[in-house]
Amino acid sequence: MTILQFRPGNVNPGSVTAGGEPAGPLPEEWSPPGRLSDRTAFIVLFLAWGLMLLTVQPWSKSDPSGGSDGSSALKGLVLIFCIVALLMVLPPRAALRIPLPVALYLLYGTYVVVSSAFQPEPLQAILRGTRLVLGLMVPVLLWSVIRGRFRVLVGAATAAYACLALTVLAGVVTAPGLAWQGGRPFQSARLVGAFLPMMAPRVGEVGAVLAGLVVLLWAHRTVGVLVLVPAVAVGSGLIVFSHTRTAALALLLGLLVAFSTTLASPAGRRGLKLVMGSLCLALPFVPGIVDWAMRDQDSEQIQNLSGRTKVWDFILSQPYDPQLFWFGHGLGEKKLLLRRGEGDINVMPIDNSWLDSFWETGAVGAALVALAVLTATVYALRTPGHPARACAGFLMTYVMVASVNESGLCDFSSMTLLVLVAVLVSAVDRAAKRNREGTGQSRSHHTPNRHLLRSFGEPVTI
Repeated sequence: MTILQFRPGNVNPGSVTAGGEPAGPLPEEWSPPGRLSDRTAFIVLFLAWGLMLLTVQPWSKSDPSGGSDGSSALKGLVLIFCIVALLMVLPPRAALRIPLPVALYLLYGTYVVVSSAFQPEPLQAILRGTRLVLGLMVPVLLWSVIRGRFRVLVGAATAAYACLALTVLAGVVTAPGLAWQGGRPFQSARLVGAFLPMMAPRVGEVGAVLAGLVVLLWAHRTVGVLVLVPAVAVGSGLIVFSHTRTAALALLLGLLVAFSTTLASPAGRRGLKLVMGSLCLALPFVPGIVDWAMRDQDSEQIQNLSGRTKVWDFILSQPYDPQLFWFGHGLGEKKLLLRRGEGDINVMPIDNSWLDSFWETGAVGAALVALAVLTATVYALRTPGHPARACAGFLMTYVMVASVNESGLCDFSSMTLLVLVAVLVSAVDRAAKRNREGTGQSRSHHTPNRHLLRSFGEPVTI
């Protein structure tokens, strides 16, 4: 007489041999995603993303780009602390998974560290390259936490961005003199971070990502109107008062792509109706929107994108020796000193992720970054589940639009974090689909003595 005791998470009842032993390993979906509860997983993810967001922020107004050697070293130590903390929290033998876009980014980070040896001053490039690799290792270690928890992952990322938005609002209330840059507050001045030094484009990005993610969660009925309205109001306010046109355009296109690619689902249709309805309501305010977008700039400034095209033309027309062409000037060289005749024009940022990648890491680095980002875009848009596809598609569309006017894809930046969130969302959904398919096949091909399995979890006597 053999006693078989089936317990959830131990044995697949559809895969049992005659001797009462499991016929194969249990699919991931049948086992717990980890030893952490959903609430604990949310806290771990929130803290991890919060720390990573802090490492892509400037920590001092004297170093607005956050690119000094000391700053890079300290941020690297924060990431090391995050990795060590995760290793202590995670269960033994935790599952790891490296999605293809993350693997390509890791290859790029390794290239940056190795190629730094060819730079005249390699320290900054080595520090930033090492920080990139450390930052990419955090989501790899988080796999056992996020597996089977797509909504927890998105919720934790949204909460982290909400906290950043609240720090900006707190600066407006408690330190208004530091929260505005040039002009009159709430009019021509641009909203910046007072407590966390954030430039206006970064403030707009925080608002756009927060508003976009909450709209997606509302469309899929994860949050209600009581969360939607204040989150969208705060996010839109950050965009409007920071006068960030790129964030506004990227938010709109990101939501349109997210809902257009999921029209087969009720959530996709619901979200698209919200976006189209909002556009219709905005029609009477078109003159004011145009004035806001002009930002008191003349036609020449609009055409050259606030001076960006001058920098881009310089990069494209500059002669390069073989070493500079293939390996670049080194990761961290994000600004140019343009000269006209005998007088300097200004030190200007590149503000284009693709040209910035070429300038800093050369043709090899730019090709690796482009391959990683394009792979992540395809990876996101081919996500099987509608909710995950909408979130991943929104984030990657935002990144692709913002990459034209913002730098960061070649470094560990806020844009790189958005790529990582999109890839992880897609990877979690793909793993869930494989588990469902594997479970279905296991149940259809291995069903011996089905009449004996009267109640899963109860002992059966044979």
